[in-house]
Order: sequence, then structure tokens, then C-alpha cells
Amino acid sequence: MNNRPLVRKIIYIAAIGVLIIPLSIISLPETRKSDGTIKNAGGVLSQLRDEHNLSQAKLTEVDPTSETMKLASLGLRGVAVNVLWSQAIEQKKNADYDGLASTLNALTKVQPNFVRVWEYQAHNLAYNVSMEFDDYEYRYTWVKKGLEFLKGGIRYNKQDHRITDNLGFFTGNKFGKSDENKSFRRLFREDNQFHDEMSDRLDPQSYDVRDHGHDSWKMAYQWYDYSRNMVANGVARKKRNDILFYMFRPAQLRNMGVSLQTEFPTRSVIQEAWNDAHVEWMDYGNQELINSIGTRVTLEGTANKENELVRLREKLDGLVPPNTRRDLTMAMLPNSPLSKEEQEEYTTLSEIDVDQLSNDQQQRLRRLRGGLESLLQELDQQVALKASAENRTEAAEIIADINTIRAELRVIGRDAQTVNYGYWVTRTKTEAEQRTADAQLALHEAGEVWKQSIYDDEFDFDYRTKKKTVTRKGAITLYEEAFKQWKPIFEENPELADGQLSDRVAVYLKEYYSMLNFTNREWPKDFPLQELIDKRFEQGDDDGLPTTESLSDFDDAETPPSASNYQDPDQAKSIPTSEEVQAEGMAVPKTKSENAGGRQ
Repeated sequence: MNNRPLVRKIIYIAAIGVLIIPLSIISLPETRKSDGTIKNAGGVLSQLRDEHNLSQAKLTEVDPTSETMKLASLGLRGVAVNVLWSQAIEQKKNADYDGLASTLNALTKVQPNFVRVWEYQAHNLAYNVSMEFDDYEYRYTWVKKGLEFLKGGIRYNKQDHRITDNLGFFTGNKFGKSDENKSFRRLFREDNQFHDEMSDRLDPQSYDVRDHGHDSWKMAYQWYDYSRNMVANGVARKKRNDILFYMFRPAQLRNMGVSLQTEFPTRSVIQEAWNDAHVEWMDYGNQELINSIGTRVTLEGTANKENELVRLREKLDGLVPPNTRRDLTMAMLPNSPLSKEEQEEYTTLSEIDVDQLSNDQQQRLRRLRGGLESLLQELDQQVALKASAENRTEAAEIIADINTIRAELRVIGRDAQTVNYGYWVTRTKTEAEQRTADAQLALHEAGEVWKQSIYDDEFDFDYRTKKKTVTRKGAITLYEEAFKQWKPIFEENPELADGQLSDRVAVYLKEYYSMLNFTNREWPKDFPLQELIDKRFEQGDDDGLPTTESLSDFDDAETPPSASNYQDPDQAKSIPTSEEVQAEGMAVPKTKSENAGGRQ
């Protein structure tokens, strides 16, 4: 009788029994005393999990309900997850939000460490469910529910900053950029109950703004700061590239400045907010970051690289006859994409020592050079060709160094453009200045008089002396005075002509233009912001305002350039007020040039 199969089975069973002993020793769990100190470190596997922060206790707080559901699935948790997700997708498609909420709550128990579950449910509550209500207060309540739910995911994902990143995004985006943003932000300031509920993670004082109370953008800033601290302390591994990850926090301060400006007359506290935003943005620019292709850069390092480029060009110029570069530049400039005025400006700035240029002049020079990228490369090579035979080798080495730096500048410039770094450096700096605060206040005061339909100056007339004394300035005069204040700001900071600040001023320009139409007045000659109107038109922002070209056409036709020449009176009456435009979201930065990944 053949007993080999039986013998093999006995051997297998014995081997399994023997192997169970070392396996049980290796996988022994950690045990602790009643005071929380470690009694036994456990087996090798337990020690390795603890060393690499892979234990369940390190990853998340242990939830008995969640663990029970995992055990109840009898090893079929993956199947249960697929069924629940399919059900959730179907319920969302059918607008069954109550059923969707229940399904996603079940998913958070089965997959508590899956960040996407928390994001999905929070987005559902804050965006989808909230929009089912007409009353903005109900909408506000459901947005809060979404944030509160998302906050609950932090305890289950201690080593993942995406939860707090999303808290920052939802807080800023829903309260600060939605159609109801003015009402939402007012409710947020007064909602002490909500602030108390969030106080276990954020100190309410940390997002309290002097004179204006709690600010939703400042809370968003604190959530992004929470994420930064998680990464800085080694608690979480960074899951975004540096350019975006470190951009989100300072972006909230600039957004706060924009919102405060549209909600309140300009005060010192708003200037402080803009100054804080500028300091934070400059810190971001000076921070060493790893860009999208793995290179370490600083966004502000553009200036240092350009200084090095200038020194190399000076060294190259020392190897050729005097004025060689200037002569070649003057010969090539007419074929460049720059306008005649820009060519003259470039020539002037290029002749000044870079160390003597102001920050604004350096930014302007960089912008002009950006339009001469291909020309400058050809120019350097043409200069090198003028070197004598004994200097040709050194000139070639300098050209190689120049090309290397130019390649680095292109990389830095691309990353800076992704977050619109240069614009926000200029914007935050300019907004923090007293003259800009005065100009903003002048526009606000003029707008208030416009809302009262007081267009012309009120005055007393002395019939005896035939003199008029203005007792109250009308909106037209106030606007003209305000526009004069804005003229040097836009002239010295041409980058601001393409952006949200330009949009804001354009709203008031339209109001001014409508008043000229109502009163049948001519468009002023030498209008202070005519250059701004022309630039916006060239950039594709047709505000319906008279450009220099259209004015010259009317001059040629000997037709008085009154407002009615450009716009139908009925259309002028339909021009929205600044409040109406802000309610439609025009106070939000442009996505095409001012926000990345998230114009956060």
C-alpha cells in the first residue's frame, strides 16, 4: 500500500506548525502599560512598522467602528469598496444626495485612510448640496457642513497634508469667490459657533483681522500653514511640486487684500494686509524651490542671474571695439517686436548700471528683454564675431556661459509665469503704498457720489461778483481727480495694466464714461488713463471706451468726440455699477495670468 501522500501531508502539517512559532514571534504586536509607556516593543514586523511610521496608530487614530466593518467584510473589503463607489456615482448622477451622503459615510469607515473619500464627500456637501437651496444662509450652512466633515478626516490621515490643503482651498474658494461671497464673508465674521468648532485645529485668533473680525481668507492661510508645518516637521511627505505647494499660503493674503478692498473703504488695516502679502510673497520668491524639471531655483533669483548675465556681456564687450554692442543693437532693434517707445526705453535702461536700477526698472527691463529673446541671442553671437583672433577663444567661452544662464533664466521665467510671480510682487508692493491707498479711496468716494446720481458740481453763484464757489464736487470731477492719482501708478508699474487691478479701475472708467454720455460731454483731451485704455484694448479687453485711435478718427472727421459718438445712450444706461460687477466676480484675479493650479 502506497502511504507517500499521507506522509507528505503529515510533513506539511508539521512544517506549518513549526513555522507558526517563528512567525508569531516576528509578528508579535506592541504592548503598553496603563500609563502609555511601552511594555514590550513587539516582534520584528511591529518594530519595523513603528520605525517607518507604518503602524495603524501612526497613520491614523484607530476607530472601533471602522475596524469592525473591515473585519465584517471577511477579506472582501475591495469588493465592498467597489460596490459602494459604484453606488455613490449612481446616486450623484440621480441627485440622490441623502443616499450619497450615507454611502460616502460608509466609505469613510471602510476606507478611512483614503483621502479621496473625504475630498469627495466634502465637495459634495459644500458645492452640490449647498446649491440645491435658494436661500444663501442655507447654502452657507451646507458649505460649513462640508468643511466640518473634511476636518474630521485629519484624525484618520495624520501623515497626509492633502486634507488641510483642501480645507484651505474650500474655505478660500467658497467663502471668498462664490457668487454669494459678500454675504458668506459677512456671515463668516459673525459665526462664533463655527469658529469654536474649528478651534480644536485652528486658534480663532490666528485669523482675526484688526477692525474687521475673522476673515475667511486668513483662515485659508492658516490651513495651508498647517500643511507646511506637517511637511517641515517631517510628519507628512510633500505631494505637490514646490512651486505650487509653497505658493498657496501667500496667495491667501493677497486674496484677502483684494476682498477687503471691495468690502470696505481703504483704511490702514488694508494697507497692512497688502504689506503682509508683499512680505510673504517676497519670502516665497526668495525660497529655494525644486521646479517641475527637478532644478533648484528661486523665483526672485531671476535678478541675480540677470546681473551675472550683464557682467558676462560687459566682459565680452571688453574683447571687441568700443560701442560694438550699441551699434549692432541700434541696427537690429527696428526689426524687433518692440514698439518705438519700448525700443527707446530699452536703450535707455540698458545703458544704466544694473546695480543703479530700481526694482521696478529691473522688472521693466526684464519684460522688455523677454520680447527680445531671439534677438539678444543673435546679438551676443554677432558681438563675439567682432573679437580679434587672439580673443576669439575667450569670446566663445563667454558665449557658452551666456547661453547656459539664458537657459536657466528661461526655466526660472517659466516657473515664475506659472504663478504670475512678477505681477503679484508689483501688485502687493504697490497696493501697500500710501498713494495707492489714497487713489483707491478717491475712487470709492467718487463711486459713492455716482450712486447718488450727483454728476455735476454743486456751487453757489454770487451775482454781484459773478463768481462761482463749488460747495460739493460732483462724481465727474471726483472721478477725474481720482484718475489723475492713478496715472503715475500705472505708468511706473506697466505690469498692472494686465490684471485684476486694471479690471477694477476699468469698472469706474465705465461709470465715468456713462456720466459723460448722460450729460452729453466730450471725452477729455489728454485723459490721464488714456494709455491704460489703449493697453487694455490691445490685450483684448474691449471695455467700450474710446481709444487713442478712435479719438484720432473723430478728429480727422472733425466730429466732436462726445460719449454719444462711441456708445448708444440706452447701452450706456445699462452699464453696471461697481457693486454689481463685484457681485458677478470681477474682483477675482484673472485665471489666465494670475492663478495656477489653483489662480489660488
